Amino acid sequence: MDEKTNAADTATKTAPEKTELKRVLRLPTLVCQGLAYLCPACVLLYYGIINALTGGNFPLALLIAGFAMALTAFSYAKMCRRYPVAGSVYTYTSKSIGPSFGFIAGWTMMLDYFLLPMACYLSCGLYLNIMFPAIPIWVWIVISVLFCGACNYFGIGISAIMNNINVVAPIIALVITLVCIISYVCKGGGEGTLIAASALYSPDTLQFSSLMTGAAIMAVVFVGFDSVTTFSEETIEPEKNMPRAVVIICIGAAIEFFITAYIMNCGWPWADAQSVLVNPDTAITEYNEHIGIGAWMNPVFIAVNTLACLGCCIAGQGATSRILLGMGRDGFIPPKFFAYVHPKFRTPSRNVLLSMAVGLTALVFQDSLTNAMSLVSFGAIVGFIFTNIDVVFRFWIKDKERGGAAVFKFFIIPIIAAAVCIYLWLNLTTMAKIVGFSWLALGVIFLAIKTKGFKVMPPEMNL
Repeated sequence: MDEKTNAADTATKTAPEKTELKRVLRLPTLVCQGLAYLCPACVLLYYGIINALTGGNFPLALLIAGFAMALTAFSYAKMCRRYPVAGSVYTYTSKSIGPSFGFIAGWTMMLDYFLLPMACYLSCGLYLNIMFPAIPIWVWIVISVLFCGACNYFGIGISAIMNNINVVAPIIALVITLVCIISYVCKGGGEGTLIAASALYSPDTLQFSSLMTGAAIMAVVFVGFDSVTTFSEETIEPEKNMPRAVVIICIGAAIEFFITAYIMNCGWPWADAQSVLVNPDTAITEYNEHIGIGAWMNPVFIAVNTLACLGCCIAGQGATSRILLGMGRDGFIPPKFFAYVHPKFRTPSRNVLLSMAVGLTALVFQDSLTNAMSLVSFGAIVGFIFTNIDVVFRFWIKDKERGGAAVFKFFIIPIIAAAVCIYLWLNLTTMAKIVGFSWLALGVIFLAIKTKGFKVMPPEMNL
């Protein structure tokens, strides 16, 4: 008996335990969580940038971007249900079209991982320079890069703390700002009314190409609407609720972004603002001063923006360094450098240093936040294009789902969404196209080498 008991105890101790997360999240909770992580307040940063680019048609640019993203969200929901992984366009494309195209999709999306921290460093430097004008922008950029690099190099776990702050603080800042703008307009400021066609669009200055460029840049504010899929293991009926949450979050964000842009144009019409605005890149601080809340709101907003940027940079830099680590371990890139793990800190320290070097490219864009954000949009829109095309290949071509409503769900809607995204993509700035297509060409060369002239299967990317 004792031997049997001991054997049973040993088996119990050695048997692997299957740990599962508790499924407690319902659809409303998922939607709230997703909208919070999308950072609803980020749209405030674009008032000057997009209005200057589109001639005062900021809300219209967001309306176009929101339309494209909403259609894409439907495609994403279909692929999310079929392949329940967290935001992997690489997986969707590999399974639907083929591994080579999946590799290209994943490779192009990597541009986001590399360059999003760069844009955040730049935003951080621009706004901190307003609060402390004696310290140049480039100094703040360098300090931010060194701080975030140190957090990832030494393995300091502060990103979780910043993430918790960044979920709540921007929402509070957005609500306060909108309430103040509405109060200002109701008292006769700005348009003097919240129902004004001129706040929606400016026909006298409307240029279609510039409008589409603005819409393409605004696609970047939708990056991350799929982040809610990381809660799949904690969601009740994830096959049903997760795709619904993705669509609702994207459409909800589009509506919120549009309303915010419209109200901002009501508070300070671009026809009045463009002649007195000093710097469109940091227009929100001048906007706050215009409506009479700059003295107390600007320090709060800059503090919130700084925390958000640093949190994004720490997370983005950490993700980039670990993607490179996985690729190095798989032998896709030289393992001697990229697969190195610091013996003391147990972090991919060399990859962190490389990510820091890429982040310093923010120094080049000190005079143009627009170009910096365009670079980020390039990879994001490519991911959206592939997701829409994946639906056609997966369901219409391979699964042959072509009856009744399937014509619309698996062919017409994704084709329209892909076409709109392609048009936005082609209307990005020249700088974005040069860098983006150069990166894309480098990926094709890598693929050709790794597949021995496209004769063998491409390597699997750890995304």
